[in-house]
Amino acid sequence: MAILCFGGEASNIRGQSMRIRIAQLAIVLTMALVGAASTLADDASETFPNRTVQLVIPFAAGGSSDSVMRVLANNIGKEWARPVIIDNRPGATGAIAGEFVLRQPADGYTLLNAAPSSHTALRALRRDLPYDPMTDLRPATLVAIAPMMLVVNAKKIPSRTVSELIDYLHQNPNKVSYASTGIGSVAHLSVELFKILTKTEMIHVPYRGNAPALNDLLAGNVDLTIDVSSSVAPYLNSETIRPIAVTTAKRSPFFPEIPAVSETVPGFEAFSWNGIVVRAGTPKDIVEKIRAGFARAVREPSAVKLLSGMYMEAVGSTPEEFQTLIENDRQRWERVVGAIKLDDMPR
Repeated sequence: MAILCFGGEASNIRGQSMRIRIAQLAIVLTMALVGAASTLADDASETFPNRTVQLVIPFAAGGSSDSVMRVLANNIGKEWARPVIIDNRPGATGAIAGEFVLRQPADGYTLLNAAPSSHTALRALRRDLPYDPMTDLRPATLVAIAPMMLVVNAKKIPSRTVSELIDYLHQNPNKVSYASTGIGSVAHLSVELFKILTKTEMIHVPYRGNAPALNDLLAGNVDLTIDVSSSVAPYLNSETIRPIAVTTAKRSPFFPEIPAVSETVPGFEAFSWNGIVVRAGTPKDIVEKIRAGFARAVREPSAVKLLSGMYMEAVGSTPEEFQTLIENDRQRWERVVGAIKLDDMPR
């Protein structure tokens, strides 16, 4: 039986058929593009790295992070047979370096050295931060942990244990001063955490870095501080500085005879750490290559010697383990910042 169509109906049928074919073609092209993109991503992961890798450090050259990263970059560069160049971009407590990395492709060729002051504490302190370190950056590996230590000027503070120090602070509210390496630094927030958990009061005296803070502690201009072990260790045998406790959850293998604050103050934990993060969206296979490279580099004799000399514990964690540490650190410092006055804190 013949089907008769008038001109308008035939035109509609042809138009519908054309739209169907165009839609089908669009689906085929989309699938082809997705497949091609997947293939390119796989190829990129397979060949990574095939050119120079940039390691951005949010601190000035010559510091502890810079020293560690230069040794690791040299070790990884030899393994990868590709240069790993150091790019120091200090300023804005790490935000300048973070913004720079986030302007680069998420391909693993731009790495960011992360530390509490430039990552977790920064997020807690900066309300105007133009990016979120927790979501815009992806953990690759925790390189090392640096134990911190609570020390006092032995000529001004009679206490020898954490319990004795707490009693002394209760008896002398706001009469004891503490030095920090700057407002919002991990050293500052660590003492504030101690104050919160022990219900004590002290006067904060911020400095621009470790050296001036320790100089004034030695001179007796301030009474105590919490600082990284590498800074205070050279003075532990002096008659001026007395170690009270380490601030890691457990005793440090470098100072097994010195108790941890947590043995007296449950829940107290504060330490410095050093790790590598990349821009979110970096392929998982590439992140794994970065993790594996740093895990091996941190075990090389040159790195072991440097880290031990700086009282830093080598780690080389998985991204997931590093993410857990970052999240715990973030929560810790956000609780502290939320509990103290922010009048003199950076915005």
